[in-house]
Amino acid sequence: MDSVQTPTTERAPDPVSSGGGPLPQGTVVGNRFVIDERVLADVHGTLYRAVDEKTGKTIAILMMEPDVVGDRAVTEKVRASVKLATEIRHKNLLGVFGMGKEGQHRYVARDFVDGQTLADLLDKKASSGKQFTLKGAYNLVAHVCNALQYGRGQMAHGTLRPSVVLINRLGRVKLADFGFAELRGAFVERRDRLNRWDQPCFPDTEGVPADDLHSLGIILYELLVGAPPASVDVAAEASSRLPEPLSSVVVRCFVGAPERFDDPHDLKAELGRAIENTSAAARSAVGPPPSEGAPPPPPDEDEAEDEEPEVRPVAGPGPDAEPNGESRKSRKGGGFVIPDLGPAGGGEDDGTTQRWLMERDGIDYGPFTGKQMVEKLFKEEIDASTIVFDIETDRRLPLSEIDVFEDTMVAWVHEKDKREKRRAEEAEAAAARRRTRIVLGTILFLLVTVGGGFGGWFFYQSTLPTPTKANLAGVVTVMKVGLPPVSLPEELPETAAEIRERREKERADRLARASAAERARIAREERLAASSSLNAEAGGSGRFDRGAFDRVMAGRQGKMVRCLQNEVRRNPKLKSLTVEITVIPSGELINVKMPGSSGRGQSCVRGALRGLRVPGFAGTNVKVKLPFQFQ
Repeated sequence: MDSVQTPTTERAPDPVSSGGGPLPQGTVVGNRFVIDERVLADVHGTLYRAVDEKTGKTIAILMMEPDVVGDRAVTEKVRASVKLATEIRHKNLLGVFGMGKEGQHRYVARDFVDGQTLADLLDKKASSGKQFTLKGAYNLVAHVCNALQYGRGQMAHGTLRPSVVLINRLGRVKLADFGFAELRGAFVERRDRLNRWDQPCFPDTEGVPADDLHSLGIILYELLVGAPPASVDVAAEASSRLPEPLSSVVVRCFVGAPERFDDPHDLKAELGRAIENTSAAARSAVGPPPSEGAPPPPPDEDEAEDEEPEVRPVAGPGPDAEPNGESRKSRKGGGFVIPDLGPAGGGEDDGTTQRWLMERDGIDYGPFTGKQMVEKLFKEEIDASTIVFDIETDRRLPLSEIDVFEDTMVAWVHEKDKREKRRAEEAEAAAARRRTRIVLGTILFLLVTVGGGFGGWFFYQSTLPTPTKANLAGVVTVMKVGLPPVSLPEELPETAAEIRERREKERADRLARASAAERARIAREERLAASSSLNAEAGGSGRFDRGAFDRVMAGRQGKMVRCLQNEVRRNPKLKSLTVEITVIPSGELINVKMPGSSGRGQSCVRGALRGLRVPGFAGTNVKVKLPFQFQ
């Protein structure tokens, strides 16, 4: 009998529990996570990039040093804090999956960030003689403030430093190491092993508190000055090296300062005002003062890592072409870009920078601002699938996959639903009016036709001569006997040929009805997938859980195998097949397909998976492919 096999992954040997060196590539941790490569070494452990065999997702594994978490009491406190951190979800917080044990080592599994740390970025700028602009520093600190403000209701960070501020390749700022506050003493003891940007956040001087705002003040100082503080008295250094509006913000982060900040939200607001005042003073020193009542521009423009972007022409003429026929120029930047926090433009773009190109028929049109892109979306000049090129990050993606427009896309989905509902109602009303006109026209036509016919008939009758009474008795002879009986043949039974014909007809009717029902079901699922593709609020609040999906699918594994075995019997040349499934945020499985198979095979698989549901999730549809190989 044919057998069906799913793809498998060869597992490497488990790590040596007491090994002193880095874990080799292919090592399996926790009987699940396969080590890919070593990323960096820190005071509390070594960070590795790994792959989760269960979900296929790339994650990060932090193998903690035994002497850091060797004490049982400390370990239990860290475990409780990490468990609490797994429940905290925010766009500026790094997701944590949990804490486990491998031999003598404790490890923490968390999201992997493809990017760099703030400490690395500060090193690059310092080596090239550059430093953050005021607006760039504000953007980064504001993201960190958002993360701290969201997490402070559950617990403090405790080990805040530039190395835990991560920036991915799309410019998203993520704060890591929530849950390690109990390890702060180990960081202070191993202060000499920290990099120069992290060391000021863990002073060994008595009286300095383990406070997140204290560390955030040091980070803000390093961003504004471009160098670590030279002494423990950071407030005094800030007062001597920074202008008054900015130095007062840094000073208010430290204990003993007048009007010390109570929470990160106040720090973010005050820093924004200080940067506005500093920028306004700089502008007034080099040019005419701004007009009365006109506020300075907000500190929320993007900060690039490398040199000023070069100017290059945009490919192809577009709606924004100059009168001479040449397209407007656009900027191309390099390095990591830290997004703004401006509300305009749908998310992290302030909506006024011309950074977007719109692709149409293989030609890029633009550049456009974020506000212009939103206007085009709501005017239905573009849609969610329109390919958009981001000049500042050199990424080309569908509009629906760009983080900057995430909130705008949610609002657009609701607006689209309203418009489609309104159009459907208008179309139904127009169809009702047409039906009414058709009915009234038909009635009028019948009245005219029938009335004219009757009128013509009566007129014709009026022209005929009056008939005389006929003498029927003299013409017709009455029959005085009954009609002769007629014998009818009895109904003959069905022959074998008639029975076969009748059964074939009934079977053909059943197949036709089943085929029509199957086509209707497929059409309904395709409409459902199209209408649900951006319905981010249709499911739950969490992410799509591939593990829960696999557990639900395991209950129907036997039925699917039988369907595939029957398909192989029909076509022995088949070597493999892939079952494609679309999961919408409500948890429903739709659009079940099996390319390369017969119609009977696809119908069998759809029937095997009919009625299955997985837990709902937030976001867009998820397409899952289940490959099968035959032996």
